[in-house]
Amino acid sequence: MFPIGLSIDIRQPEPSPFEQEPELIGFYHWPQSIRAMHSHPDYIELNFILSGNGTYIVGNDLCHAQDGDVIVYDSGVLHDENLVLHQLTDNCCIAVRGLKLPGQRVNALLPENVRPRIPCQAIAEELRTLFAIIKQSLQHPHGYHTANMAARTIVHLVYDTMQERAATTTKKENILIQQALSYIHLHYTANLRVTDIARAIHVSPDYLTHIFRKTTNYTVIQYIQRRRIGKAQSLLIYTDLPLLDIAARTGFEDSNYFSRVFHKITGVPPLRFRRLWREASGTQTAG
Repeated sequence: MFPIGLSIDIRQPEPSPFEQEPELIGFYHWPQSIRAMHSHPDYIELNFILSGNGTYIVGNDLCHAQDGDVIVYDSGVLHDENLVLHQLTDNCCIAVRGLKLPGQRVNALLPENVRPRIPCQAIAEELRTLFAIIKQSLQHPHGYHTANMAARTIVHLVYDTMQERAATTTKKENILIQQALSYIHLHYTANLRVTDIARAIHVSPDYLTHIFRKTTNYTVIQYIQRRRIGKAQSLLIYTDLPLLDIAARTGFEDSNYFSRVFHKITGVPPLRFRRLWREASGTQTAG
């Protein structure tokens, strides 16, 4: 409740960080994620997890999402909303078009090397209210203007949350993390160790371990494993390669160990993942 007599006088509103404001073009609310691997060429989606949890595939990233998280799907980025759910999820999603940040392409909200899962628990109640406003407004003949303003507010809130998280990481740390990620993406199929990466970017293993966890929310080894599993998922989806070959191509010397890691990260065994995806997409054999 507001204190009696509270007065806030806003004389000079803060300018928008966007060169172009987004326009709402779609709203979705479903009790379970239902879309298989796909992308959108000319708009961004912001998927708010109302309840439940699961692992979403966004590009080469595996996003372990829970209540209060927002997953950002920039235009042109492949994502899968159908598989590896650990519990039923309740999702609200908006699609917006035309957003432009300084120095970035149109319809891209995520800065370079920012992971698509944005923890928004601190603003979850505001997001719930705004998504409800959008849903209710769009049910009325002249409700688009209100819905569009609410959608823009959601984008701004999520962007501000991203900026606040980024502000806790120094420019030097960001540069080092970018170098570490680039090295991992080039060498993740090798027998890669923390000491190898630290040596390549000229820092101590302890310092790398600290800033990597701080920035990505993963340990170095966890990130490497997820990068390998992300590639393995692509091979399972788009090829008919046996597990032994997929394990070898993604840096696992032991196919049984590969299967255990895959199951632990995605929630399903590799061959079941392949079957579920093909059933969802109507694909029987790799093209």
